[in-house]
Amino acid sequence: MYLMSHTHCWMEAVVFRSWQSHEAPKTMPDSALVVRVPPRDDPPAAEAMSLKADRLIDAPLCPKGLILMCGEMGSMSRDLSEWADRMRAVVMVVSEKRMTMDWLREYAPRLDFILVDSDYLGDTETTIDFCLQVRRAVPSLPVVLVSSEVRSHDFTCERMMACDVTLKPPLLQTALTMGVQAAYQNNEYYNSALA
Repeated sequence: MYLMSHTHCWMEAVVFRSWQSHEAPKTMPDSALVVRVPPRDDPPAAEAMSLKADRLIDAPLCPKGLILMCGEMGSMSRDLSEWADRMRAVVMVVSEKRMTMDWLREYAPRLDFILVDSDYLGDTETTIDFCLQVRRAVPSLPVVLVSSEVRSHDFTCERMMACDVTLKPPLLQTALTMGVQAAYQNNEYYNSALA
């Protein structure tokens, strides 16, 4: 498997086991997989804080350092992991069947955002139902939906009842950066509309 041969894979088990033993409840999904753990040496400040060199953002997009992906290991998790490397974040891949809403409610404050793979979930109805459950459980958690069924990326609030942005695979680095940035803004707007 590609990700298991990743140079940082030896750190995955140690850090995940440590994270699980100190923070995760007994109901944490058994199939949770940490895709990448970034090295802990201190990089130059500009690299650690943003993609300022790329002139896309001025602030870190993953300040908490943990991204949850609802899906399975494959090309999408690899694309997300490569992007997460630049953000110094960890990606956890979990099946929707293993992810309880109680667990998500409890640990949402530790997550930067959730990425939902619509193609993994199957039909549109199942995907929308799952996104609505996530939205009801933790409205403050930005939801990035990825679907090959959409014509193009949608960074607007048009689908805000279910998600904050919709991206079309493959997940290119620039599209992910712009999508996550828009997801934070759209989620803030969604929550202000609820108040």
